[in-house]
Amino acid sequence: MPGRKWTVDEKMNIVLEGMVPGANISEVCRQHGVAQSLYYKWRDAFLTGGRAGLQSGPSTREQELEKQLQEAMSKIGEQAMEIDVLRKKSNWGRK
Repeated sequence: MPGRKWTVDEKMNIVLEGMVPGANISEVCRQHGVAQSLYYKWRDAFLTGGRAGLQSGPSTREQELEKQLQEAMSKIGEQAMEIDVLRKKSNWGRK
């Protein structure tokens, strides 16, 4: 029997409910039918994502996209130079 699918909002609300000062994690999990191990997995992922959101500077995804853009621009520049060389060679003997 497959497990229940939880939406992102449901997971977040359960995690936040468990993070309220004085909250009993066992009771929160029992109320929502969630295993404690799954709750802690969600909580750790939630906190990791929150840390990433608070970091200054570009995200890893932004850095990867910037790298891909630079590589593409470099390749375009190389191809433009090759086109210029080929044009000059083809016109060299035609004067």
